[in-house]
Amino acid sequence: MRRRMLGLALPAVAASLALVAGCSSGSSGSTSTGGSTSGGKGGTLTIGSSVAPPTLDLTANPAAAIDEVFDYNVYQHLVQLDPKGQIVPVLATSYSWSANRKTITFTLRKGVKFSNGDPMTAADVVYSIKRVVAPKSTYPYKALMGTVTSVTKVSSDQVAVTLSQPNNEWLYQFAAYSNGVILDPAAVSKIATQPVGTGPYKYSSEVSNYSITLVKNPDYWGTAPGPSTVVFRYFANSNAENSALQSGQIQVIDNLSNPPDAKQFQGNSAYKIISGPTNGKIQLTLNNTAGPLKNVLVRRAISYAIDKAAIVQTTAAGYGTVIGSDTVPGDPWYSPSYAKVYPYNPGKARQLLTQAGYPHGFNITLTLPPYGYATAAGPLIAANLKSVGINVTIKDIQWPLWLSQVFTNHNFDMTIVDHVEARDIGNYAIPSYYWQYNKTSQVASLLAAGDAAPTQAGQVAKYTQVLKMITADAVNCWLYNPDQITVAKSNIVGLPATGLTESFNLMYASIGGTLSSQAKAQGFAG
Repeated sequence: MRRRMLGLALPAVAASLALVAGCSSGSSGSTSTGGSTSGGKGGTLTIGSSVAPPTLDLTANPAAAIDEVFDYNVYQHLVQLDPKGQIVPVLATSYSWSANRKTITFTLRKGVKFSNGDPMTAADVVYSIKRVVAPKSTYPYKALMGTVTSVTKVSSDQVAVTLSQPNNEWLYQFAAYSNGVILDPAAVSKIATQPVGTGPYKYSSEVSNYSITLVKNPDYWGTAPGPSTVVFRYFANSNAENSALQSGQIQVIDNLSNPPDAKQFQGNSAYKIISGPTNGKIQLTLNNTAGPLKNVLVRRAISYAIDKAAIVQTTAAGYGTVIGSDTVPGDPWYSPSYAKVYPYNPGKARQLLTQAGYPHGFNITLTLPPYGYATAAGPLIAANLKSVGINVTIKDIQWPLWLSQVFTNHNFDMTIVDHVEARDIGNYAIPSYYWQYNKTSQVASLLAAGDAAPTQAGQVAKYTQVLKMITADAVNCWLYNPDQITVAKSNIVGLPATGLTESFNLMYASIGGTLSSQAKAQGFAG
């Protein structure tokens, strides 16, 4: 879910198609109270980033750069994701599902205040959730909440949310995306200029396209965070950002935009490199209705022809995991076995092309958006395919044209893009989706059965069936799951060790100090 591989960061259309992580009737997770770091209090932490938020309102715009700064840091949810992608209670101390798995009841944390001093009440929680599902709501991920039929105040410290049908996806999405933020109704009118939340930090100021400054929230309900001030600084290019870290202008680069740049920090004791999985799936997308690509044998041949491990090494400096289907480490249904279905085997690729009626190959166009992972991988893929007789013409286009030509109008043969959304397997159930798979109805049925399964194991079994189906059909050639690479001064602790959330969660961050075992267990780096 974690943002800026700068690929396809579009809302998941099929909202009911993922999973609650380990939450059945009567279950609750361990409470997260934040800020558990010994020492390292005070000071200013300056973080370098590459994309400035277009607005401060995370409820009206899907730009991940907004969530990076404000979600979990300024705003909080009843439940959130830790860096390992697990659901943890935050503004709720516990939650439980009804016997029919349609109603979830949250028990609210007592003594919570918004950063303007207003107390958080059950009525505020009801207001916040109803605001998401309201008919005229502009929330970017509203579709993920589409099954909510009612939100009610049960008591002064309990709120119940009722769904139209069991949905094993709902709680995860509520934790993961800005749908879940709890708002102060009295402050909503100024949400785009003066964000008010319950988090460890509160908004201080913005210099447009240059910086955003947060300061400690004196009314925070949990343990006070480490740095007194956090500044997000924005850079137009990676060289300037790297230089700023080396010169001491910033102390952290929160997601290295060019992975090979990590080499200049490796082996230097002044810096630490923190890397971990994201939700991204960098893939060679295949138009299943375009010429030879209609033939499943051709699509399989392409998967065999591509040396994915070499692509990870060359384009991402090894910071990534080869995948073979629409799943990544951290998904409950993930298995490394998918990466072994189509091992690099040019001989097998040529054999399949002959069986498909293309013994001498064919000509095809690869359309590339203007992102480093795509423009770096494109020539390598073209060379791999050339070796088995497929002649590739590379066509470079800008992102707006990619969206209209490739994504909307399906006018392409192949493309390379990073699908950054978490658990987006539901895209394979959408008939109009841009790769135009012809078994969307079967996928939809399996996913629906998984969502209604009474156990997590039951859901995983149905999702696994979908993965095996789309892998066997080689709908796309899934290349690798890119790592998030954070580079920091060696004395900075408590940064998230993965990119499995939209937020750059600073709950445990400090300048110096020692990270607690609780924070390490949740996936923060020491």
